[in-house]
Amino acid sequence: MAGLDLTATIKGWAYCRDKPEECRDLVVAKGSKLGKTHQLWQMNEVNKLVWPATKGIGLVDEADWNRTVDISMNTRNQTGDTVLKKKPEGLAYTNDYMQKALDAAKAAGIDTTGSSFAPQTVTLTAGGA
Repeated sequence: MAGLDLTATIKGWAYCRDKPEECRDLVVAKGSKLGKTHQLWQMNEVNKLVWPATKGIGLVDEADWNRTVDISMNTRNQTGDTVLKKKPEGLAYTNDYMQKALDAAKAAGIDTTGSSFAPQTVTLTAGGA
C-alpha cells in the first residue's frame, strides 16, 4: 500500500511540475487566502527546489543523509543540546520504498527526473490576485 501512495505522490509532483497553472487553480478553488499570482509564484518556487531530480524525485542521497546526521549529532544549540543523541538505526535511511514507487511511476510513463524542467517567469500582482 505504501508503494502505491508514493507512486501517486510522484505522479502528483510531476503533474504540478508540468501543469503549474492547473495545480494553482485547484488550490485557489479550495479557498486559498492567497491569490492566483502568489499561488503560481509559490508553485514555481517549490518546483525549482524539486526539479530536476537527477536520480529520481524523492531519493535521498546517502552522503547527504550522513552529513545531516553528523550535523544533527555534533552541532549544539544555545543550551548545549543536539538534535540527535545517537545515529538513527534500522530503516531510518532507506530508498527501497521510493525506488519501488519510482519504478512503478516510470512504468506508467511518468517523467520522474524532470530533466527538461524550466521554471516560469511569474510576475506577482498587488495582493497576489
